[in-house]
Amino acid sequence: MNLRFEIEHICSLFGIFLDPDKGQHFLLSKRILRKEVNVANVTKNDIVLDIGAGLGYLTEEIAKRAGKVYAIEIDDKIAKAFEWRLKDMIGEGKIVLIKGDALKVQFPKDVTAVISNPPYHIISPLIIKILRELFSLKNFRVAVMILQQEYVRKLFAKPGSKQWGRLPAAFRYFAKGKIIMQIPKKYFFPQPDVNSTLVRMWPVKMDHLVDFNTYEKATMFLFSFPNRKIRSVLKNILKQKLSEWRNTLTEISKHINIEKRIRQLTVEEIERIAYILKNSTIL
Repeated sequence: MNLRFEIEHICSLFGIFLDPDKGQHFLLSKRILRKEVNVANVTKNDIVLDIGAGLGYLTEEIAKRAGKVYAIEIDDKIAKAFEWRLKDMIGEGKIVLIKGDALKVQFPKDVTAVISNPPYHIISPLIIKILRELFSLKNFRVAVMILQQEYVRKLFAKPGSKQWGRLPAAFRYFAKGKIIMQIPKKYFFPQPDVNSTLVRMWPVKMDHLVDFNTYEKATMFLFSFPNRKIRSVLKNILKQKLSEWRNTLTEISKHINIEKRIRQLTVEEIERIAYILKNSTIL
């Protein structure tokens, strides 16, 4: 059966009305679904998380190769259809359905990979949650996701570019990524307004000067002024907090060229600034 007709039939059976405003767009290509699993190099040793599982077509492909799949779905009717479609795999323990909001539920700690086509309207906070909760796990190795094309350009931005800011700086604290392929919007139902991109992301294991919370606080105020010079931004902040602000600014200048623009800062330089500011009790 044509996958679109099958989805429409199931939606009719369960009284499901797909809402594009909630990111309910289902991928119509089984070839691309299988591609996602292949790109993640899934084996029986993997425990995979599928976020925004929908009717379970991607979950099903993952479960054929993985040891276990956790699938998160927030919509009650879609979750019932998911259980109906995949009742055998659920009964065997191959699939565990988690009903709830992916932004609120705690992700399982035994996950080794994420393979997901998540709703685009929650993607920024979701990516940060994935980075925070999963990328630092000892056995976590990869995330393969289909994301909005324009969002990927921003997420993978490099220092010095116009897109460089808090989001890509947060991403590069934890990970590296690669674009695998572009996916036109015609491959989804209902058809979204934007094209999509399949990406592969993996953890970068390194010793950090500061924890992510401290790093994130630094990016919050630094990237409020992306085109201003580092000296100017830091001077304004330090003068408000310290009587001996010049000493702290001098210390930072020993490690970083403070005549550069904020948008030119690298992850390592942001960490150095955060480290010094934390030691000065500003962060």
